Amino acid sequence: MRPAARFLLRTVALFGLFVSAIAGAWFAVDRLIVSADGPHQETVLIRVAPGDGHATIRWTLKRGGVIRELFHYDAARILAGTSFVPKEGEFEIPAGVSLRQVMAIIHAGRSHQRRLTIIEGRTSAEIRRIIADNDHFTGDITLDTEEGSLLPETYFFTHGTSRDAMLSRMQEKLDMTLAEAWADRAPDLPYRTPGEALILASIIELETADSEDRREVAGVFVNRLRRGMRLQSDPTVLYGVDGGEGREIRRSDLKRKTDWNTYVIKGLPKTPICNPSQESIDAALRPAVTKNLYFVSDGKGGLRFARTLDEHNRNVRLYRNAQREAGLRD
Repeated sequence: MRPAARFLLRTVALFGLFVSAIAGAWFAVDRLIVSADGPHQETVLIRVAPGDGHATIRWTLKRGGVIRELFHYDAARILAGTSFVPKEGEFEIPAGVSLRQVMAIIHAGRSHQRRLTIIEGRTSAEIRRIIADNDHFTGDITLDTEEGSLLPETYFFTHGTSRDAMLSRMQEKLDMTLAEAWADRAPDLPYRTPGEALILASIIELETADSEDRREVAGVFVNRLRRGMRLQSDPTVLYGVDGGEGREIRRSDLKRKTDWNTYVIKGLPKTPICNPSQESIDAALRPAVTKNLYFVSDGKGGLRFARTLDEHNRNVRLYRNAQREAGLRD
């Protein structure tokens, strides 16, 4: 064999060995680092903020215990090439998943869904405080949130959602719920607009937490409105005094004239007194057909209803006796 040919064969052989060595090294990197189980034993939340580069992301993964060494991320990124483009967001990394899976999660950009539950009967001021105090939201609240304009329920959101966007979702949900209930309302109700129905729903919400009693309470209020009787609802009194912050009602409060005190004014209050649930909205627009005109607590979490004042007064005495037995009244 000629010297030139032997040299060429040696060169090809050496190149082949070099390529094989490189391929073997990358195979080892993939097997031992990229595709191996991760070191984290619990689910980890990783945040990639807008503008975060690879250097920041690898430090975030290291601090979160998702990778052991910084160069592990660099190696995985080189292996992935252009197929890996990190997205901003908050990502849930399951326990023990490989670095390859971690990068797939960040590349897909499906942010972790957080949960916020707003309890029925909160005022708009209370809901605004809840949103303002939650560090997973961003930005100031600039949106106008009138009383009764926010639907209480469970909402899911991602870290970094603006506070105005969250409140806007609640308003849109309330508008949709009220419109659907109004379209399916019972005939001949004593309120002319969806807004008036919302006011009554807010009163129902604070009068009872029992879903079985809501429609009956609504029926009582509808009967009183039709007869021109005052609603005489304690929650309206307190809302007019302190915005519904929850203090005990006093006898003097009942005579205090406000735009909400239904012991003094006739008809509905000026505005809703809280943010009612869908159940209370449905009750206001589909009230029970009843002859009852009164109700009072039974002292055990329920209500007693009555058609006449005499019957109602007996129920009031029963309520006071129940309070005495419970040590709540002298």
